[in-house]
Amino acid sequence: MTDHLIYQNDATVWIERGDYNNEKFDRLDAVIDKSGFLGNLEDAWEAKGGTKDEFAIAIKPNIMTASVHDDETSVYTCPKAVEHLIGRIHEAGYHRVAVVESQNVYNYAYTGRTVPAVAQMCGYSGCNYDIVDLTDDIQKDVDYGGCLGKGTAGERWHCADYRISFAKNKTHWQSVYTGCLKNVYGCFPEWDKMKHYHGTPQEWWAVTILSLELDPVHFGFLDAWVSGDGLTGHVWDPTPKQTLTWIASPNIFALDWVAGEKMGLNPVKSPMIAQALGAWGPIKILRQGPMDVYPSWDNIAGFVPPIINTVEKFHRIVRVITRASTTPGDPRFKPVSRLQIFFELPQELMRLGQKMGVFQARWEKFEDQVFDMTPDGGVCPMQRP
Repeated sequence: MTDHLIYQNDATVWIERGDYNNEKFDRLDAVIDKSGFLGNLEDAWEAKGGTKDEFAIAIKPNIMTASVHDDETSVYTCPKAVEHLIGRIHEAGYHRVAVVESQNVYNYAYTGRTVPAVAQMCGYSGCNYDIVDLTDDIQKDVDYGGCLGKGTAGERWHCADYRISFAKNKTHWQSVYTGCLKNVYGCFPEWDKMKHYHGTPQEWWAVTILSLELDPVHFGFLDAWVSGDGLTGHVWDPTPKQTLTWIASPNIFALDWVAGEKMGLNPVKSPMIAQALGAWGPIKILRQGPMDVYPSWDNIAGFVPPIINTVEKFHRIVRVITRASTTPGDPRFKPVSRLQIFFELPQELMRLGQKMGVFQARWEKFEDQVFDMTPDGGVCPMQRP
């Protein structure tokens, strides 16, 4: 267990829920204000010193899982919400803001998928902030320690004075569900993450913890206004859930724990949360807001993540499977031409399976208890609200 000034702190998590879609940004403002985000930012600036114009802020949303533009997406963080947050940051006097992300394994199948290009497709304007591709950014030599050791990190994330993880609320076949912790995995600069950050001993959940300890996240927001569930919730959901919720906390470990509870899960079913619990230990969490489970929510079957994580150790096989299972996206990103003739049929079958709803079958609905971090530092069962 390692000492950490943020993740080992007892924390409050704020949950703000709306009733109608036109309340979206009113409720986002409410969670920004109730969570004390701007005060937290002010404290960090005062501790750093210097002017507000020099104070570097990096926001990591979920961008690169996007394959098509969708105004009401369940796949990537709402760009308008990120820009709304940036507007509040600007109003407070901070102007050195970057939205950051790195390229990913979609490069197996598509060309031209730089972060600025995909961000533009999603709806980011880049007005009064930078959009930074951490894969192409200046690389800083770092020592992650542990199983990863020496490597590199993109400068605009690593050297930021204040880091924000603004994740999307959705299930995930690697990690059961994904939130602000796993979102930071997307800051690793190598685009072929299967090759560089998967396998024994550098499993993705272990290296993500190392990254979080090297470059701490100071605040987290979770976009759960529209959410993706089911087997393919993290990349495609034909029937997204209108969960109409925002979640915020200065401790993203606590935030993600609560995010799991809102799905009706025991959070430690996620290898990401289990790794975090092992690294930082249990903490007290004060939940401010509605804790009822999202209605009609479909979780990932328990047998899926172990299978996926085992298969992903075999990089060359996964590379072929990933490309074969990739369905057509935005036409501005052309398919990789090499051997494409062999991948057209399986890609067409995947598209057909999506239309038929094959991947949205109700694989399993968890009915076990969720767990709570209790005041005495232990972990004990708690019945769902």
